[in-house]
Amino acid sequence: MKFSPQINLRSCYNFQESLIKVPDYIDFAVRNNFKFAFYSELNSMYGVAEFVNLAKKNNIKPIIGLTLEFEHQIAILIAKNEQGYQNLTILSSWLMNENNHFNFDFQWTKFISDNLIMVTNSLTFKNSVKELIKTNDIYFNVVDLRKISYLEDKNYETFVILNAIKNNLTIAEVQNIGHEHYLSDEELLKLNVNLDINNKSLLEIANKCSFELFSNRQWNFAKFKTPQNMPSGNFLRKLCEESLNSYLLFAKNKKNPNVDYFERLNYELDVIYKTGFIDYFLVVWDYVKYARENQIMVGPGRGSAAGSLVSFLLKITTIDPLQYDLLFERFLNPKRVSLPDIDLDFQDDKRDLIIEYLFEKYGADKVATIVTFQSIGLKSAIRDVARVYEIDLKIVNEIAKLFPSFVVNQSFAEIINKSSKLRKYQEEYPEIFDHASALIGLPRQTGTHAAGVILSDVDIKNIVPIRIGYNGINQTQFDMKYLEPLGLIKMDVLGLRNLTTLQEILSSVYKSEKKLINLDEINLQDNETFVNLQAGKTSGIFQLESPGMTNVIMKIKTNSIEDISIASALFRPGPQEMIPEYVKRKFSNVPVEKYLIDKDLKSILEPTYGIIVYQEQVIQILRKVANFSLAQADLVRRAIGKKDFQKLHAAKNEFIEKATENNYQIQKAKMIWEWIEKFAAYGFNKSHSIAYSYISYWLAYLKTHYPAEFYCSLLNGVTGNVEKTSQYLKEINNYGIKIIKPSIKNINFNYIGFKTALIMPLTLIKGVGIEFIRKLREQYKSNPQIMDSVFSLVTLMFNHGLNKNVFEALVWSGALDCFGYSRSTLVENYEEILKFANFNKDIEIINNNLIPELTNYEDKEEILLNKEKEFIGFFISSHPIEKIRTEYSFLKAHKIINLLNKKGNFIIIGYVSAIKEKNDKHGDPMAFIEMSDETENIEITVFSRTFKNFKNDILLGSVLCVEINIDSFNDKPSFVLNKIIKIIKN
Repeated sequence: MKFSPQINLRSCYNFQESLIKVPDYIDFAVRNNFKFAFYSELNSMYGVAEFVNLAKKNNIKPIIGLTLEFEHQIAILIAKNEQGYQNLTILSSWLMNENNHFNFDFQWTKFISDNLIMVTNSLTFKNSVKELIKTNDIYFNVVDLRKISYLEDKNYETFVILNAIKNNLTIAEVQNIGHEHYLSDEELLKLNVNLDINNKSLLEIANKCSFELFSNRQWNFAKFKTPQNMPSGNFLRKLCEESLNSYLLFAKNKKNPNVDYFERLNYELDVIYKTGFIDYFLVVWDYVKYARENQIMVGPGRGSAAGSLVSFLLKITTIDPLQYDLLFERFLNPKRVSLPDIDLDFQDDKRDLIIEYLFEKYGADKVATIVTFQSIGLKSAIRDVARVYEIDLKIVNEIAKLFPSFVVNQSFAEIINKSSKLRKYQEEYPEIFDHASALIGLPRQTGTHAAGVILSDVDIKNIVPIRIGYNGINQTQFDMKYLEPLGLIKMDVLGLRNLTTLQEILSSVYKSEKKLINLDEINLQDNETFVNLQAGKTSGIFQLESPGMTNVIMKIKTNSIEDISIASALFRPGPQEMIPEYVKRKFSNVPVEKYLIDKDLKSILEPTYGIIVYQEQVIQILRKVANFSLAQADLVRRAIGKKDFQKLHAAKNEFIEKATENNYQIQKAKMIWEWIEKFAAYGFNKSHSIAYSYISYWLAYLKTHYPAEFYCSLLNGVTGNVEKTSQYLKEINNYGIKIIKPSIKNINFNYIGFKTALIMPLTLIKGVGIEFIRKLREQYKSNPQIMDSVFSLVTLMFNHGLNKNVFEALVWSGALDCFGYSRSTLVENYEEILKFANFNKDIEIINNNLIPELTNYEDKEEILLNKEKEFIGFFISSHPIEKIRTEYSFLKAHKIINLLNKKGNFIIIGYVSAIKEKNDKHGDPMAFIEMSDETENIEITVFSRTFKNFKNDILLGSVLCVEINIDSFNDKPSFVLNKIIKIIKN
């Protein structure tokens, strides 16, 4: 069979209307020897860059088009040249604005020029452009214009399923899906068109197009407007020199006396000038300045930018790179001109203000966020297809559970082959598996890149098509990897929750103590802070709170910012193997020289006890031994990291040659090279590690000295997460901080922290919504008498959302304890209270003398605790295990918190709060159970043999005395159930 290119091919980027992925289309074109291929989405151009890129790589000429449709009339506009491409991007941008809708009112024709070709089956379309496009560039009814939505006839049924998914139909409800939307061979094409005219026309169109999307692109980055139109280079130097003079004058304790700051500054500025990135630095300086002036917290630095003195002097970063031996070449290498990459963190609740500032300053048409594509995942594909076939939901859930949540380097078929249960389901429901496998990876909808922002010096839609995104801000239709090749520079403006936490803590400290804390001025050698870190008090601390990282922090007895940095750099796959060796060396009295291949490396490796931890150390070793420039050394370091064997071979020869010239024996030079090559691939970016370690330290410092305010912010960040909330509240007890339970008289949406107390918010209570709390606050402002008694409260609020369910939630959570009644009394007398409320509903001032006596009911502790857990999610007043532990003291059970760093068999008493059953690799049932006591929650593995013996005794809500085995797995404590000793409560 012979195939010809077809022009109206829709890719999967017309979401859920096509099965054609761009790589599959190009593969088809290659197999059928296409010399050229067409690509035209309806209205959008999402996949154009991917199509052009892959077509060129496979020596196929890409022809870019855009499809218009109106009432079954079709026109495809094709770019003859770059101007034609711009016509398409501008037209697509107009069409992808939800305020614009295509019709024949001729608005769209203002984007048309004679740089376009039109192919159409519509006389109306033809007549619309006859004055705008050359007559011989309008092709009317001469080529096949069938919409192509799948590559081969065998894909038809899957295409029907896709249509059903999009329109929320079942297979029985799908109607009128044509069977002709696939790439037809020439024999079939003859049935629709004159094949000779069709093929001749397509070839003629292809020959008229000569446009290279990715060639001859220049950088299009926003120009910074300097004061009095001062040359931008002069302005940048002025800012830096003024900042450096001030720094050297006032920050004597920080500056490094062994280096010349002005020499480093001049060198960096020279590189920045030569590489053409002056405006880049000024733009970043400007929006960071805006953030600081508007109390938006900015991180100390991120990535390699912290290695730049210019960044530091502009206050883009706050780490002196010379103090920590950070290298500019790791950031901007004069021997490898690539884009600078200043990624910055801002407090996440105000990140949007930065974007809005850029939008306002540089103009709506020159700022854009970046599109992402959310594709159909493995589990969702199974669920979507099963819904179309109306498969029982219980069965669908069982199938979906058998697939992993995250798939790395495994195909759909490989996953099924590894599971006997999945293979069985595949035999029973082959249609689900067949169609789902074809849907996986198809884009379902667009999203927004978490951080990327484009700033251009020209209208962005002249370079790439855009769409209107969140908050009316433009968004590129091309994804991130195609923007730089088109001359657009991405800047990462990231939101970091930990910075919001820091800002909230500082604000709380100011409110409670009227103390302004400047993080740049706190003591970086605070002994109490490091004592807490060494004790493993790392929860809520950025980077350090995972069990494995906590273990490293404790093992190395962290006592400096540098220690935090080293721990972070080592705690990754690969370097983790060096942690025991690092600990051994740190606490031995062996001189570092004993670990070095050559004594000349001492100054570089002494801080890390002879172990290569950082990429910067690799660069410094290459310079020290072979006299490589820092720029050249960084190129070698990159080659090692990427395992670029061709470059490595050349670099090795040059290294050995230059090392011998530098008086190293050839054998020694070879040994050093092999040693570098072995460990350099694991090296971490010290600039990033040091900068982020400051955030870790700041949080640890504030936790140590302002625990109430610290935990207040932490708790506000995990609202709704019962497990984390419960954990943090338990920890607060260890600081002697009073926890004030939710109360109707504290009308708070968030936790409020003071020096010695923490007030819990009403929003914690299940069934009490934000809207009710808002109305309560409004009523209280207008009439404070609402809080005089429970009768006043109900009277004034029962027409504002206080129904029986809300009332009971408030009672059982303890929020109405302030009125002096037992909780059972209030619940049992609800109708009596409601009668009073109804009688007094029109009275502005309630006469407290008329309040009736209520029948008294005594509370039972067990009921109170269970109700508290039901309505808040965890125990507040006390934990039932506390009383049980006293009653069963003869069992000699340990508190869980005291076992987290132990190994061996131990007895605990715990409350079963969650049970997750699954099958092990042999298909036998096992379980993971969550148990808690008054000190901690843990997950305990119950292997199949044990689960078989004790399954009937492990019930949700039961209290058990069990023996567990504690070991370590991946530097984390692991807990395994040995046996149940006693069932205390079932």
